[in-house]
Amino acid sequence: MPGVSQAEIGRRMYHVHREKRVEEAIKRVQQGVGAEWRSLAEEDIIIFGHVLQCTWNTIDQKQWEAISFGTMKMDTVRKILTYGEGVSPGHNPPPEAVAAIKKILLSLK
Repeated sequence: MPGVSQAEIGRRMYHVHREKRVEEAIKRVQQGVGAEWRSLAEEDIIIFGHVLQCTWNTIDQKQWEAISFGTMKMDTVRKILTYGEGVSPGHNPPPEAVAAIKKILLSLK
């Protein structure tokens, strides 16, 4: 890739890795929630993924892998979504919201 720095390649790899881990987590949440998942609007699912990506940045990888996403209930999904108000690509949740989501995720058993 001529013209692309090693730092840029590293950033891209980081983003791909983060997206993959969050996609896997969302699939486990979806399986755990079951049919209720269909009650979410596509926009909600996009926001859910975005706030999870922002939170992934703050959680140690081993801790992330230990989170029991499959046990998450729909009320927890909706609670996490409340922290996504005004969130979109380029508009991340505030640090307080990310900290609250992190606390929720790390409490999953």
